[in-house]
Formats: sequence, C-alpha cells, structure tokens
Amino acid sequence: MTARKEFYNRWVKEDVHRAMFASFEEEAQQLLEKYLDEVEASLDHRQVTDPITGETRPADERFLRSVEEKIKVSDSGKMSFRQEVVRKAMVAFKAGEKFKLASHARMREAIEQYLFEERRDVLRLVTSTARPDDEARQKISVVQQRLVSEYGYDEHSAKEALSYVTTLLAQE
Repeated sequence: MTARKEFYNRWVKEDVHRAMFASFEEEAQQLLEKYLDEVEASLDHRQVTDPITGETRPADERFLRSVEEKIKVSDSGKMSFRQEVVRKAMVAFKAGEKFKLASHARMREAIEQYLFEERRDVLRLVTSTARPDDEARQKISVVQQRLVSEYGYDEHSAKEALSYVTTLLAQE
C-alpha cells in the first residue's frame, strides 16, 4: 500500500507542478543540456565557459550531484551514471537526433524532481493561501484549467489535486 501511495503522491505533484509552470518542458530540456555540458566538462577534465560572464570555470560538481542525488546516484556510482548518460546522448547525436528528456528515464526523473524542488516554494505560496486575493485566485484557476485541459482531470479532481499537493508540501 505504501508504494502505491508514494507513486500517487509523486504523480499528482508532478501533474500540478507541470500545470503550474507552462514552460516546464522547455526548462527541463535546458536543464538537461546544462547537465550534459557540465558532465562532458567533468569527464574530459576541461573548463566550462559561463554563458553570462564569458569566464571559464571548472565543471559545477555541486550542480551535478544535486541532480544525481534526486535519483539516489551514490557518490561512488556517479562516474558510471555520467558515462551512461553521455553514451546515450552520443547515440542520439550519431542518429541525427536531439538527446531529450524522454531518451533517458532516470535522467528525466532526476531533472523533474530537481525542477520541482526549485519551484516548491512558489507552488506552496500559490496553493496554500487560505483566503487568496484576486491574483492568487487567478493563478489557481489557471493551474486547475491546465489540469483539466492538458492532464485529463475533471474540475473536481483538479481542485482536489491542488488541495492534496498543498497538504503534501506542508508535511515536507
């Protein structure tokens, strides 16, 4: 029973999160590309050029580990995981395809959890207001509409999902 509840909890949180952030897929793909850039630099022992400052720096090990820890990649297993991700990215590249989130299930899970963690406070603010003002009500309404139109919820289920996720976040 616990496994089912954990599965449901993760599933409903992901639906609400995606509905809340319309640009989720784009952000997730950008994060995957950043992860790949950092992993390649790490594996090749080379510097990364910061896109904002133009300065070179070592690979961001803290970022890499924060993504990997979302799916419980151990410190001792990080190199083999990184090599696996790079191999899959190279296979996609050689086939003339873009390496996408759907190309690697564990990587997709890690990226989604990472983004969800980043957005947790925003989600909590929008969904937990006892007496929401007009702006908060509007945001809640937009999320509910997306849950209905894009994720197959009915009106009642969408409202319940938001309420349930708010409860889950309060418990964490």
